[in-house]
Amino acid sequence: MKDDKLKEKILAYIDNADTELLNRLSDVIENYKEKETVAYTLDGQPLSRAEYLDQLKAAETEITEGDFISQKDLEKEAKTW
Repeated sequence: MKDDKLKEKILAYIDNADTELLNRLSDVIENYKEKETVAYTLDGQPLSRAEYLDQLKAAETEITEGDFISQKDLEKEAKTW
């Protein structure tokens, strides 16, 4: 089925949908968005929205706990490579 016809069919379902169907459709869409690739790791692995947010939270925790290296210290360390 072509995309335009499929969209028309789905919109017809939505136009006549009750609350239960609308809630289920909303859940499906939200679940789809959560699994959608939104970023990639440095080695090229895809990250879903949930995985990306998890990594952001982990990074924020590291920063809050002081688990990072300053630009100045990194530059010093890089000179020894």
